[in-house]
Amino acid sequence: MPNKKPVIQNVKEELRTAAEVTKAKGQQVKGAVKEALGKMTDNAKMKSEGTVEKVVGQANEDAAKAKNAARDAREKANK
Repeated sequence: MPNKKPVIQNVKEELRTAAEVTKAKGQQVKGAVKEALGKMTDNAKMKSEGTVEKVVGQANEDAAKAKNAARDAREKANK
């Protein structure tokens, strides 16, 4: 019989993933704002920092979603 995690553990993992995705989305928004301000003020450094921040935020979001998908697949395989 497979080792099943308690429901509370699954909820904690789902909340952790949601928090990671939310943090990554915030990073993307911050980067977009910084990028737009850089464009408006003709500040190349600020624009590029914003672009980098957006890309890093997207990568963090993708990583959190991949981790969630891997956990779901592992749980499905253990059923």
